Amino acid sequence: MKNFAKTITFTAVGAISLAAVSLFTAAPASAAYACKNSHSYESAAGVNPNAATAVKIAQASWQSKMKSQYGLPWSLWSVAKGKQTSCVNSGGNQKTCIVRARPCKYVTG
Repeated sequence: MKNFAKTITFTAVGAISLAAVSLFTAAPASAAYACKNSHSYESAAGVNPNAATAVKIAQASWQSKMKSQYGLPWSLWSVAKGKQTSCVNSGGNQKTCIVRARPCKYVTG
């Protein structure tokens, strides 16, 4: 009986912990993303011998471009929609990567 009581206690503590984590990580029901219309895809390029680095450079360039064009809330690559990435060898051991995405921003209402 004693082990059964411990199991129930640990299960209850686990359920409460999981519920608390869910409350802190879940977005409110009224949260949403606002995106520029479907024709507002924006591109940026990055060049580097390493393709992953070239992609990061392109993403940073995209963010900078969106920040100057639409403002800081629209410049987060992490909330952009329709993300596309393509890389090609551009000679001289360089990779040119182009990222394209529709700018979005996080809104609450």
